[in-house]
Amino acid sequence: MYRVENRVSEGMPDIHYIRNGSSGWVELKYLADWPKRNNIKIGLRLNQSFWLDEYKKLDGRCWIMIRIGTDFIGLVDGAEAKKLYEKLPVPDFLKCLAYKKFGKMTKADWAELADVITDQS
Repeated sequence: MYRVENRVSEGMPDIHYIRNGSSGWVELKYLADWPKRNNIKIGLRLNQSFWLDEYKKLDGRCWIMIRIGTDFIGLVDGAEAKKLYEKLPVPDFLKCLAYKKFGKMTKADWAELADVITDQS
C-alpha cells in the first residue's frame, strides 16, 4: 500500500494498493464515535464520491474504509460512494459493507480484509 498525496486531482483516494497483480484505491474515513441518532455521515466529499463512482464504472477496484472509534472497521465498495455521500440510516450503512469487524483487528482479520480488497477470497 502506498499513501498518495495529490494536490492536482481532487477526490483521488488516499491509498493505492497492489497485491498479487490486483491493484486499486482506498479512501480512508474516520469517525470518533457511532452517531447518536440513527443516521451516519462518514464525511465523504462530493468530489471523492464522483471519483470513486467514475473509477468503478471503468472497472477499477476502489473502496472506502471506515474506522469508527477503536472498535469497528468497515469496507464499502466504491460503487456505493453516492449512497455514502449523504446521511444514511445505520441499518442501510451496515448493508453496504463488503467487510465489517466489530472489536480489535487480529492478524487473521487483516489478512481477510486484504483478501476482500484484492478479491482473493
